[in-house]
Parts: sequence; C-alpha cells; structure tokens
Amino acid sequence: MSNGCVHRERNNRVRKAQGALVRRLKRSALVIITAAVTAGVTLNLPSAEAEAPALQPVTVVELYQPDEPAYTSDMDVSWHEWQPIGKAAGVVPVALLDLAEEYNINPVYAAAVFVLETGWGSSSAWLNNHNPAGIRCGDRYCKYGTATDGLRRMMEIMADYYTNGLTTVAQQRSLWSETEDTEQIVQLMIQLAEGK
Repeated sequence: MSNGCVHRERNNRVRKAQGALVRRLKRSALVIITAAVTAGVTLNLPSAEAEAPALQPVTVVELYQPDEPAYTSDMDVSWHEWQPIGKAAGVVPVALLDLAEEYNINPVYAAAVFVLETGWGSSSAWLNNHNPAGIRCGDRYCKYGTATDGLRRMMEIMADYYTNGLTTVAQQRSLWSETEDTEQIVQLMIQLAEGK
C-alpha cells in the first residue's frame, strides 16, 4: 500500500471516529439538557446569531422536598423515618421507634399518643403496669409484663386500625379516645418533631 493510501485510510478512520464521538456528545448533551429542563433548571443559552457566547446565569429551582410530613389531623399515620431530639429524646422509648417501624406506624404519631396518654412517661399506668396508651382489658386498664410488651400492644392496635381503613390521625383518635383529643395529638406531633 502506498504512503498516500495509508494516510487516506487513516484519515477516514479518524473522521469516522470523530463523527461517532460528535454524535455521542450531541446525544449526551441532549440528555443533559432534557434532564435539566425536566428538573426545573433554566438554561440561558446564547442565541444562534450571537457572535460570541456570553456568560449567562443558570438558575436552579429548589427541588429538595423534606421527608417530613405535614402534621395535621388528616395526616396518614403510616411509617416514616424520625429520630427524636430535644425533650422527646429523653422521653420516647427506643422500643417505640423500633416497633413503629416494625408495624409501619408513624413514630411521631405513636410518640404523641404515648406522651399524651402517659403524661410524658410519668403516669402510674405506664410506670407500674407498662400501659402506654390507656389500653383497656374489659372494665380495667391492661397490665403488661414489660414496657416493650405494652408498646407492642399499642402498635398492634394502631396497625389493626390502619388495616381496617382508619388511616389518619383523626380517624384513629375518634375510635381510640373517649374524648376529642385529635388536636392535642397534632400539637404534640409538631412539638415532638421540632424537638421541644
């Protein structure tokens, strides 16, 4: 093969490789621009007639959505991640958090019920009988062998309510409590979530 043929063949391979690279880059750029537009990013690109590209600001829309639910009476009581802070960290039993996850119950909701029913963990029903939520056995309050047993029963009741269609704070409290305390539970949930 002559020297000219070798150069032509090599030049053809280089042009093909460059063409493939440009196509891949165009495809990648299109994917990036599509993703940016979908994500709410504003790209201020220079127009096609512009002689020299000028630096343009790029605006990124805040996409972060907190994993924290809105604490209302209509809030779904299914599980979400929560770690108590502040006063709640000293009062809410660790077993409550573990059981809330096991039974798929919102731990802030369960903690609010616990706090209301036990007076921040100080009631005699809790301290002497490990009853975390005024749970009745006939005409008397139930007595549990351990705190975890009492908390487990509370979660079983909440999960049973949920399975039977009582999925919001208001729905569960309407059946659970003899008094209307939904708003107190909501306020306690807010307080607990804020660590107060």
